[in-house]
Amino acid sequence: MGRRIVAEAVQQTAPTADDYLSRLAKYIPVEIVGLYLFAAGVIPRTSGSADTTALWVVFVACLVFTPIYMWIVTRREGGKPLWPQVILATIAFPIWVLAMGGPFEGLSWYRSYIFAIVLAFATVVFGLVQPKPGT
Repeated sequence: MGRRIVAEAVQQTAPTADDYLSRLAKYIPVEIVGLYLFAAGVIPRTSGSADTTALWVVFVACLVFTPIYMWIVTRREGGKPLWPQVILATIAFPIWVLAMGGPFEGLSWYRSYIFAIVLAFATVVFGLVQPKPGT
């Protein structure tokens, strides 16, 4: 199974169109979430502000890297990238981090349960998005 969502099967030998669960799995930037979790897990946990700054740096770096990574992996044989997948994965990454806490935990407005609910709804809605055939 490739990383790019298959919108339609062109020939019998071509892959079949992705179903809801396959699209859902491909819209979540699992590789970037894993990268973030690893990098954030390496940062020492103390009460100093350097830890928070390091978490913000890791978050921003992963956020910037998400569309670049998705652009690369969704290109088919050097063709055009699948922009809906790139955009939704880029939106999904900060939602995942907000649900996990990360650098947001120290902010007065942050409530983890709210973003856990947002994550649940966003995940269900994202899976409903089906790219147009031929994109």
